[in-house]
Amino acid sequence: MKGISPLVATVLLIAFTVGVGGLISIWVTGFTQTSTSTVSKSGQTQIICSNGAISLTSLKYCNNNISGIIKNDGRITLGNMTLQTIFNNGTTISHALNDTDVGGTSSGNFLALKPGQVFGFNVSIGASSASNYNTIFIYTNCSSVTDTAVSADVTSC
Repeated sequence: MKGISPLVATVLLIAFTVGVGGLISIWVTGFTQTSTSTVSKSGQTQIICSNGAISLTSLKYCNNNISGIIKNDGRITLGNMTLQTIFNNGTTISHALNDTDVGGTSSGNFLALKPGQVFGFNVSIGASSASNYNTIFIYTNCSSVTDTAVSADVTSC
């Protein structure tokens, strides 16, 4: 029996190596394009959100409710607002704010504020440990655009 000639073996080895290299090249190209797209979108979001600012003011605690004013102090529209109350024992209550939290007619949409727009809210924080709240946060669709108030910032009725 004769083996494969060295010339044929070399040609097969080169063809195999080029084929594997081609497959790896295709994978790396796709991976790079996906990574670039993801980083680009993240960067665009961070740039857009750098123009955002929000504030919590006129906070009041009365009858197990916290009320106050949220103002969009930035230059972009902010949405998906969540008000979170943290209690002294570490528990939290979160309220996804929508346009029904003011009263009156509602479209049932999540709250979105245009630049300069103000929104009044009144949310229940429950009766069991309501007066033991510690911190109030407002979160938006821009993770870097938040505001915080501590219990000393809240007046009682």
